[in-house]
Amino acid sequence: MASSSIYKRELLAILGSTLFVLVPAIVADAANPEPVTVGMNFLDPVTITEVNALQYGILDQTLNTETIIIAPNSAVSGTGTAFILAGTQAAANLTVTATASQTLTILVDSIVNGTGYALSAFVCNYNTGTDTACNSYTPTSVASATLLVGATLTGDNLAVAGAADGSFNVTVAYQ
Repeated sequence: MASSSIYKRELLAILGSTLFVLVPAIVADAANPEPVTVGMNFLDPVTITEVNALQYGILDQTLNTETIIIAPNSAVSGTGTAFILAGTQAAANLTVTATASQTLTILVDSIVNGTGYALSAFVCNYNTGTDTACNSYTPTSVASATLLVGATLTGDNLAVAGAADGSFNVTVAYQ
């Protein structure tokens, strides 16, 4: 009987040793590293510099609900052109620098109207491209380009003599 017990112990020792040898093989088989590449590009920040403001010139304060439209090419139209007394009428002119060959988003917002008028219907032209509404413009960038911005001015019958400057923000960002 003692030999049977010794036999069982030896058999258990052999089986235990065999399992101990197999465990590293199983773990080594599960350790299957796969290198993964991280892809990214750094882009130059977009910069915008105002060259000239959007200019409507000197207007007659009796501008009621008529419109004066300045196109990106500085062409003037609308129902209120007779109310232009003097001065320069011109689209806003900005210089935009960016990394070339990237899709941009151009947006005009934060519009501040002066007393006597409201600004609306902003139209942009980037790098002598197509005139497009500034809230949906997605041109392809070049290293340095001209951005022209025109808008519609509508009188509100509340104008008073004196300066009535307004403002707006132009945002250009990578899409």
